[in-house]
Amino acid sequence: MAAPTQPAKQSSRAEQVASFRRVLTNRNFLLLWLAQLISQTILNTANFGVVVLVQNTTRSALLVSLAVISFLLPGVPFSALAGVIVDRLNKRSVLWVNNLLRGCTMLLIFASLLHDETAFLALFALMFLTSLISQFFSPAEGASIPLLVGEQELMPALALFNVTITVAQALGYLLLGRVMLSVFPPFTLMLGALPLHVKSVDMLFAMVAVLYGVCTLLILCIPRHAFVEQSRQQSRVGKKPFVWRHEVTRLWHDVVGIYHIVRADRILFFSVIQLSLAGIIMQLIGALSPTYVQQIMLRPAEDLSIVMAPAAVGLVGGSLFMPRIARRLGKVRITPIGLAGFGFFFTFLSISQFVAWIVHPFHWQQSLLLFVLVLVTIFMLGIAMACINIPAQTLLQEHTPEEFRAGVLSLQYTLFSAGSIPVLLFSGTLAQFLGLNPVIIVISLALLLISWWSMRYVRVHR
Repeated sequence: MAAPTQPAKQSSRAEQVASFRRVLTNRNFLLLWLAQLISQTILNTANFGVVVLVQNTTRSALLVSLAVISFLLPGVPFSALAGVIVDRLNKRSVLWVNNLLRGCTMLLIFASLLHDETAFLALFALMFLTSLISQFFSPAEGASIPLLVGEQELMPALALFNVTITVAQALGYLLLGRVMLSVFPPFTLMLGALPLHVKSVDMLFAMVAVLYGVCTLLILCIPRHAFVEQSRQQSRVGKKPFVWRHEVTRLWHDVVGIYHIVRADRILFFSVIQLSLAGIIMQLIGALSPTYVQQIMLRPAEDLSIVMAPAAVGLVGGSLFMPRIARRLGKVRITPIGLAGFGFFFTFLSISQFVAWIVHPFHWQQSLLLFVLVLVTIFMLGIAMACINIPAQTLLQEHTPEEFRAGVLSLQYTLFSAGSIPVLLFSGTLAQFLGLNPVIIVISLALLLISWWSMRYVRVHR
């Protein structure tokens, strides 16, 4: 019985690749997709630049955590409200104005750093503003896709956009940021009689601003008539008065209704919690990694991309084998195993220091052994993350009614943002005053406890 399924699987994969090629021949969709790929990549590049700048200047895990929080904070109150506002606006205008405004905030960061590179309050405020503007980009982008592609191309178009988000994270945070810091050496720019000392990280934000300008032009290249159906809908909706109190009340009822839908399906509730945990863990690693690289491994914070690259390899490799593993073990069972593995290998980051100290007691922090052990551990953390993320995403898609999918995803993102803030504050404060190893131990114990709860939940509600 197994033999006939293999050609069917190969045929479905070939059809999926062909559908991707077909949808990319759509000029308007191609322009939108390129704008998304570039904007998502450079947004992660800007985050990398902020983390490296704060770590190099302050060597403070707490301030690095605050830098990450400044970008996550707008997602808690504004992610759902942004969708309500975007529904009443022209999507093409929202997209190009959004990219233009984010380019302006990057230029303001560039100017602020030239004036005073230690003005972190201004830096955090501008990153908060950039994130707030970004809340309007995804809803407008998602609403534009059905207008630019046919009904037969909608599914591969949505799949391509979801894949692009993951690729952009790796390109922006692990590759492009490091490349920009290496390509642009520090130099002095004379503005009249005033010398301006431009550093590599300053040029990173300047180049991000330029690329946001490219994204703006890509959106403007999409003709207005491509959005004509939405524009007609806008004209009809625009005749109704916009009352903030009524809209907020309706939004609150929608959020409460989505929450009840999630709680009614135990597997859906389980997948939402697991996906939120996976996102919180990723943000936590991103906040603590620069301090670990600089203080434990005695390497510059820019080497963060080198140290974290195995995590991306493990995540991609684990994702490729995850469907086969899920068929044997079950998607619900894999996520607790991934959490337990993540807790174990996260603890090994501290154990690897002890092992390197035994072998090389005098220069263990700069030894090749510690470097290799950390890279292997980071690779295993990437595989563990795939065990959490991929099954949970699949369960969420399978158990969410199609008409409520956007609402469930918005609720999951809100939970992730709201949960990340206290975790980052706690871990950053603990690392600042007690060091990284106590934080690693506390986080590992918490992950093992959550894994135990997940296994128990799966066993009870199987």
